[in-house]
Amino acid sequence: MNIVYYLGPFPKLSESFVLNEIYELEQNGHNVAVCALKKPDETIVHEEFNELDIPINYIRTPSFADVTELFSTKALHPRILKNIFYHAPLKHHAANLFRAKECIKFINSLGWDPDHFHSHFAGLSKFGAEYASEYYQVPFTITTHAFDLYKEPVGTYTSTLLQQANRIVTISEYNKSHIKEQFAPDTPIDIVRAGIRPEKFAPTKGTEPNRVLTISRLVEKKGHPYALEAVKIATEEIPELEYHIIGSGDLKSNLVQKVEQLGIDENVVFLDNVSDQRLVTELDEARCFLLPCVIAESGDRDGIPVALMEAMAMKTPPVSTTVSGIPELVDHKQNGLLTEPRNPEATSEAIVSLLEAGSEWTAYAERAREKVAAEFNIKKEAEELEATFRSTQYK
Repeated sequence: MNIVYYLGPFPKLSESFVLNEIYELEQNGHNVAVCALKKPDETIVHEEFNELDIPINYIRTPSFADVTELFSTKALHPRILKNIFYHAPLKHHAANLFRAKECIKFINSLGWDPDHFHSHFAGLSKFGAEYASEYYQVPFTITTHAFDLYKEPVGTYTSTLLQQANRIVTISEYNKSHIKEQFAPDTPIDIVRAGIRPEKFAPTKGTEPNRVLTISRLVEKKGHPYALEAVKIATEEIPELEYHIIGSGDLKSNLVQKVEQLGIDENVVFLDNVSDQRLVTELDEARCFLLPCVIAESGDRDGIPVALMEAMAMKTPPVSTTVSGIPELVDHKQNGLLTEPRNPEATSEAIVSLLEAGSEWTAYAERAREKVAAEFNIKKEAEELEATFRSTQYK
């Protein structure tokens, strides 16, 4: 198939699932091209990006001077114009028409005609993908994740976008039910997990006995304050506990201050963003992976965090919460431990339980990798996505 991905930032470090997906589709012999709206200003990228050999076009942000360019047969094609009736400021309508025109121009330079358009996250800018698919009269699908469905205020355009899509892809049963109830009761929905490559993660027996690890952006929904409070409580039983935090974000200074207030400076190490190699090493050494996710005040929440999958692939049992689709990955007392969100006492108890476990820890570790390899494997999920693409009809 000839597949065009229409994305926001690409490649984005925190969205490795998008890169993994594209990488597998290319490996499976498909022609894949990417139209992206932004090139992230990140110095660290995943290895898969360096191995990609696909055309990528970055669509510049339109200016007022670009408005005159909208009066073209590409942007004002009747098949496109029939889908512009959604609630948004005029400047966003103009921007999406401009993006669609630029995307069409890029596709026409490729030497092949598209069979399918796909996007991730149901944001306002993704109407550009839907417009381009209408121009070529091929199907358009979109994968929804979490903040695009739950973070308030949810876009007034979201229902329109999801209803205009020929098919919706989402990452969890939890999301599917929500989409059916709130946005698009009649649009077909397929569940395709945001999988990983288990072979990329090769666990050894080099675990540090009291090492706890978190890998995530430093944002509210990841629950870092509760993690730090849980670690503080846990140090009363295990004073030598060592907690590593990998990631960056707006909450960094607040979290550093909280560490000082809790008096756990000697237990906590902030590592910022790291290379793939260092990431695997940290996962390998950790005895417990900690991610006490919460529903943020805005309603934003995780879907099923990829970091949990990566930890489980490394046979590092997780402690997490019952938020969103996480229980679809982590089976409580089988391959990890789950608590209610915002409960540092229960989280601390779970941490100590894993750090002090013997043969039970080994059983958790084995079952964790087995679950990811069987149900969250990107090779399998890419095949599921291909099946979705092939079964989706243009309407």
